[in-house]
Amino acid sequence: MRTILFASIALMAGSASVASSQQEAGVAQVRRLDSLWARMYAKHDTALALQLYAADLVFTSANGAQKTRAQELDDVRSNPNLTMEYFRTSPSQVTVGDSTATVTGIAEWKFVWGGQTREMRRSYDITYARGGPLGWHIRAVRMGQPAR
Repeated sequence: MRTILFASIALMAGSASVASSQQEAGVAQVRRLDSLWARMYAKHDTALALQLYAADLVFTSANGAQKTRAQELDDVRSNPNLTMEYFRTSPSQVTVGDSTATVTGIAEWKFVWGGQTREMRRSYDITYARGGPLGWHIRAVRMGQPAR
């Protein structure tokens, strides 16, 4: 009986270890995608945006306006009036489930538009779903009010 008990405990511990390493791998993968999300804006990479953004993306701006993937691609594209100095993110929380993942953090970007330099800092929440060419794709983005 004691042998069966120890074998059961060892099996459960092994299963928990596998689940934990899968969770860690999922978090690392989503953190990498968060970094790619920032990079696509910094580099105006619409090809990456098409891979990362789901076809049914809902992007909610800080003012509450909602945009589709096609509309948000306009903000990713290069524009002769825009010089992007940087776009970076600092994810503060990453949660990964079986089919969805969420990232909460701060996005900061600095750019020159029409000769005027502007710096922005916003909170953001991103919802990922499994699928797409990168393993996960972004289904929803919500930009928050200016972050301090």
